[in-house]
Amino acid sequence: MKAVAKKNLSFGSSPDNMDGLQLKITFDEDTKTAYGDFTCPDKFQGLPDTIHPGVLTTILDEIMMKINEAMNFETQTGELTIRFLQPAFVNEPLHLRGWFVKKNKKVIENRAEIENEIGKIVARGKGKYIEAEE
Repeated sequence: MKAVAKKNLSFGSSPDNMDGLQLKITFDEDTKTAYGDFTCPDKFQGLPDTIHPGVLTTILDEIMMKINEAMNFETQTGELTIRFLQPAFVNEPLHLRGWFVKKNKKVIENRAEIENEIGKIVARGKGKYIEAEE
């Protein structure tokens, strides 16, 4: 019996998941940075008019995972540290960016930020990712 490839239904980045965020993140090989833009719809709000903090956390994790994927590291999230600096609003354009920090043995460290349309950082994250066993 032939194995059927599973469809990618990632909540954060799959274009096939109509209920997900459908983030479009680009990676720059020269600078080892990831970036993108996102406007969060109302359905992901927490307090009135603001993006739920869990959604912001997912966005930061997705940015950092994109870095790992682009650098050919097969990883899973090991640890996230998120700082929420000010409210992020639904229907407001956000700018996403993240960068590779270092790799020690099987642990990859990255950083990411979400910035609002006037240039204020609304959330910042540090991530440690565990490289999968071969």
